[in-house]
Amino acid sequence: MKTDFYKPQRQNFRGILVIFLMDLAKRIKENIFAFLPLLSSNIRQNYWEFIVLGFTLLLVLQLLYSYKSYLNFKFHIQDGRFFLRHGVFKFTDVDIAFDRIQNININQNLIQQMLNVVGFEIETAGQGKAEISIKALSREDAVELKHILLENKTENINENIETPTKTATKPEVLFHLNLKRLLKVGISSNYLKGLGLVFAFIATLFQYIEDIFSNLFGVHFEETYLNQIPETLGYIAGFVIFIIAAAFIVTVATSVIKYFELKITKVDNEFEVDYGLFKRVNQVIKKSKTQVFEVEQNPIKDLFGIKNIFISQASSEELNKKKKIGIVGVSNDEINIMFQSLFDLPYAQEFVVRQSSMRLIIQLMIRYFILSLGVGIGLYFWQNFYISSIVFLILMVIFSIISYKTVKKSHIGVNENLIKIHSGSIHTNMKYIATHKIQSLALKRNWYQQRNQHADLLIYTASGDEQISYLKHKEALEIINFLTYKVESSQHSWI
Repeated sequence: MKTDFYKPQRQNFRGILVIFLMDLAKRIKENIFAFLPLLSSNIRQNYWEFIVLGFTLLLVLQLLYSYKSYLNFKFHIQDGRFFLRHGVFKFTDVDIAFDRIQNININQNLIQQMLNVVGFEIETAGQGKAEISIKALSREDAVELKHILLENKTENINENIETPTKTATKPEVLFHLNLKRLLKVGISSNYLKGLGLVFAFIATLFQYIEDIFSNLFGVHFEETYLNQIPETLGYIAGFVIFIIAAAFIVTVATSVIKYFELKITKVDNEFEVDYGLFKRVNQVIKKSKTQVFEVEQNPIKDLFGIKNIFISQASSEELNKKKKIGIVGVSNDEINIMFQSLFDLPYAQEFVVRQSSMRLIIQLMIRYFILSLGVGIGLYFWQNFYISSIVFLILMVIFSIISYKTVKKSHIGVNENLIKIHSGSIHTNMKYIATHKIQSLALKRNWYQQRNQHADLLIYTASGDEQISYLKHKEALEIINFLTYKVESSQHSWI
């Protein structure tokens, strides 16, 4: 039996549990540091009854809140519009015309998978995040509602614009990321994030690990081991190996979990991206909304013959890395197919290139010098001057190499149709922007750049801004004049 969406509807009844568990997980994540004292045996032994009572009370209050949220959440469609009313202590009414709808995403996190429901998100023009988010629908209802909204949107547009009716193209699976290629993606990923997570975990739990060892094994770090660590080279080497191995495992596992069973389906000039193990994500890449097409590679990815793509679409907020649509582990042929569909141009292009000045090294090295000095001073107080000096010198050598590679890879290329922004150090990023997608251009110059006739070029699109640092001022002006002419003379719309 089909659901009548023209009458007010609630979410699936299992939505009560979905809302409860998702809100509970959110509260725990937001207040995770408040739970760390529970690792102390002293607190658990003396305050156990109060802890249980407090948790029980919070769980009951959260369940009541979730049930009330479920009851008050009602939606329906009427006269070419989507209506939603929700709230607990105060109500919010949302009214969206079908022709404002840009994307409809059907997602499924681990909780929703366990309860056999899906999340339903509606994105509208100019919104940086979903304006409508329904947490629990059956997959059948979600697919049916998506079909109704998109079908009615097309009918509304065709009422105002007479266009020839097109026969729907059969969906084509363009790319399916298998486990072998997914492991290559994880191995070739940036380990800094994994390294940071490992360090943060160890630093956060260190005092509690010390407490556990002291109580269970009679080990007292401050009396025995901490005094020996500076002199024990083997311990330090083992610790470094452990950190590197842990970072490697965390990075690979994160990539596998996030992009598990990644699949790209092509329909006409649009792409539907579906991926995720614990959280299934469904996103649509629309030709009209695409602003920046970014290709990421590094030496290991080159060895494996893969690259990553990140798509930035029109948004009211500047996109960060998490909000971009990522497609990992793709080949050059697959990149070419997507590029041609989104830009109506071949991926291989000739550009007039302008390189960042080598003066940029000075700016980068000042930042890295301050960072290295801070690390050195910290080691001086923790260890001694000899160790802090060695670490400082090693860091400066590493940062000098990174700075040189950063400047060598920093340039911008332009032609009649596209802009190509090249950046990176170890990784290489190439961002492509169609000239008619530019919203504005600007030059930024500090006092030092004014004296030596250089400037930073900023390019603004509907997904944020892109910067090319330390171009020659004359060359930056030539680029601005050329791109301004191309924007003003273009007949294409930015969205």
